[in-house]
Amino acid sequence: QLLKRLIEIKERDETKVKVLDSNISKIKFYLFALDLIYKSEVIYESGINEEYIIFVQPGMRYSITKGLVYSLLKDKYFSSVSNEDRNYIIDKILSDVKGRMLEDIVLLEVNKKLSKDKKVFKYKFNLGGEFDMVIYDSKSNTCEIYEIKHSNKIDSKQTRFLNDNNKCDTLEKIYGRIIGKYVLYRGDKKVVGDIQYLNVEEYLLNLK
Repeated sequence: QLLKRLIEIKERDETKVKVLDSNISKIKFYLFALDLIYKSEVIYESGINEEYIIFVQPGMRYSITKGLVYSLLKDKYFSSVSNEDRNYIIDKILSDVKGRMLEDIVLLEVNKKLSKDKKVFKYKFNLGGEFDMVIYDSKSNTCEIYEIKHSNKIDSKQTRFLNDNNKCDTLEKIYGRIIGKYVLYRGDKKVVGDIQYLNVEEYLLNLK
């Protein structure tokens, strides 16, 4: 309840004016017109395509998260746990949101910069797991797969899906041969096996 008051949101049954689907469509139209949101795509292994909305100003999401942290700090039960556990939970929340923000920034910039022959999307698997970004080149019928991490450290967990042969085979059946596997992160450029670690800032600056 405190978080809802802080960010001034209401449940559907708490609103005085009924919100219709047509109202939502209009709001989205104006947000697109004002360049506040951008439409990307999530593609599922099942073949379903889903709209994925990116906030052009990711700080909006971070502000909401800070509101969540503030509300937690005011919670009686949360205050009763150890300082170590409280700090871990807060760090985990902020880290996860920063990771999502970085994913959105990368998807937004790549979508804007790449040629029309290339398609950019998230890809999700039926039994769990995803590629944070896939770039498909329709001319050559090849693709590149990416994990995007808000970290400056190399960890084998970052590449568990990139190294999953079943997942790679599933993608290749639809989007052609995988010609590159990458982790975008905040550390230095490095090659580990067939995975290329790229500094995310340098990657974005070099987009053409």
